[in-house]
Amino acid sequence: MTPPTVLIVNGSLGGAQGNTAELLALIEEQLLPRARVTHLELVREPTLDRILAEVAVADAFVFGTGTYWDSWGSPLQRFLEMTAHTEGDPIWVGKPAGVVVTAHATGAKEVVSRLLGVLNVYGLLVPPFSAMAYTYANHVAMPHANDHLRNEMWAFDDGAVLAHNVLEAVGGGRDWRPWPNNSGQHGAKWLHTYSERASGQA
Repeated sequence: MTPPTVLIVNGSLGGAQGNTAELLALIEEQLLPRARVTHLELVREPTLDRILAEVAVADAFVFGTGTYWDSWGSPLQRFLEMTAHTEGDPIWVGKPAGVVVTAHATGAKEVVSRLLGVLNVYGLLVPPFSAMAYTYANHVAMPHANDHLRNEMWAFDDGAVLAHNVLEAVGGGRDWRPWPNNSGQHGAKWLHTYSERASGQA
């Protein structure tokens, strides 16, 4: 059986040398036992013909970008502008896509959500647990966080979950892996300083 082809689209300004590329490399490592992986490094400005040729033969996608002033990288914006006329074309429709967004501290999750909306309009399929935001703040905090905080943040290794679910969608399976980061702390009170002062406990 021919393995599926997964196209990794790196839309960050750092390209193959940037932070996003590190996370995409982990995902590629997880994909390779079960898939053929191809690449578009958008900062190198591939031609439209090259882009469409790669997209046409891909069975699934992983898009990656950094966060720049609350948006994705200009290479990815150019990619979307160049391919906008193919929205809804069979080269996209029904193919699974994962998304990785990095950032220094904030804004990455908002970019994830916006990008998923665009990709869905193109006709791509979004599998469960296939989009993540990873920040420098997460990266620094993770080794020092307690269990509850650690379980509330995306970790670098969560890229393996994304890779698995994209491949599961390609194969028509339903063995979805969830993020291993739900501590059940939703709604918990964690900011006490002012109420303690008011009651004289601080």
